[in-house]
Amino acid sequence: MKKAVIFDLDNTLYDYDAADRLAMKALVKKGSELLGVPEMDFSMCYEGAKTAVKARHARRAQAHNRMLFCQHAIELLGKNPLLYALELYEIYWSVFLESMHPYEGAVDFLRELKGKGVRTAVCTDMMTHIQYRKLRKLGMAEYIDCIVTSEEARCEKPNAVLFQMTLDKLGALTGETVLIGDNRRRDVQGAIWNAITPVWFVADREHEEEEGLLIVKSYGDPRLRELFA
Repeated sequence: MKKAVIFDLDNTLYDYDAADRLAMKALVKKGSELLGVPEMDFSMCYEGAKTAVKARHARRAQAHNRMLFCQHAIELLGKNPLLYALELYEIYWSVFLESMHPYEGAVDFLRELKGKGVRTAVCTDMMTHIQYRKLRKLGMAEYIDCIVTSEEARCEKPNAVLFQMTLDKLGALTGETVLIGDNRRRDVQGAIWNAITPVWFVADREHEEEEGLLIVKSYGDPRLRELFA
């Protein structure tokens, strides 16, 4: 029986991609209105800014910072980011958070684990503040015992530092811990490299079957509960 579980957050406990699409649509519309440029122009500058920020901050949490994306996009358009960046950042996250919904059965699964005394953690590549907001919006905060973000660890998955920090906070050993995540390299391979039992959560995304790897599409899969029986 496993005694602890580490969850990834984005695209593991909820559909990040769906929320991001809606938030980006609102961001581009607002950016076009505020800056007086066509939506296509703003979108191109934003994507260019995103690429530049990710390259500059590779393997660090800042690579995901939407404030930096907005700031640099506005700079690329020859405007003053101090007048617009905060508004764009806030419109993105307000729409994103409003659009979030837990995957079916995810909250019930967390509640069941809590009832069994299984320790739970979130280990995620992102800025700490926004991940807290997501977990509260999803109604999951009360069922998670601890969290480690790449901002806190100063590196990103699959770096062993994040996994060891999470295990330390959980007070758990590798052999008694499961990791559930959507990313094959960052989550699953990271778990394997750190001797943690991996579960690949794929939802409705395309994937290839792999012998010896537990792959689940929903939190209703009985094989998940067997791990903690």
